[in-house]
Amino acid sequence: MTQRSIEARLDEVESRTAIAALVAGYCEGVDHANVELFLRLWHEDASYLIPGGRGDFVGIDRIRESQDVIGRAWASTKHWTTNHTVTFDDPDRATGRSDAFAICEHHDGRVSLVSATYDDQYERRDGTWRFAKRLVTRWFVSDGQDIKLLEPF
Repeated sequence: MTQRSIEARLDEVESRTAIAALVAGYCEGVDHANVELFLRLWHEDASYLIPGGRGDFVGIDRIRESQDVIGRAWASTKHWTTNHTVTFDDPDRATGRSDAFAICEHHDGRVSLVSATYDDQYERRDGTWRFAKRLVTRWFVSDGQDIKLLEPF
């Protein structure tokens, strides 16, 4: 077994923290329609792949367009991401996987429940971790339900 230096181990811990922030930032960017935050998560040549009719968005300009597509599909979304795992290929490249559950509100007020898995490739370039690729596998999208989402009390 190869003994890793404290510096290498610390770099991995800091990298895991930065990568976790990408995954959380994705949900925050989409759910709060914060396009600038969302775009900061991606490398310029990244791929954001959503099979099933939503589209493949390659490059930062197309990734920006993805937010318009999502906005046309849903009035609002609320995502919860779980089971995030990260495996390092080398100090500057990693792969990750996480599961997500979302409550998505249609423009007519109906609500759909969505389950998905995100398969990610992360890269650190010029000292910054960002998505190089995110593949979304949706397991189900429920029919729109007439569920009133009440204001918090």
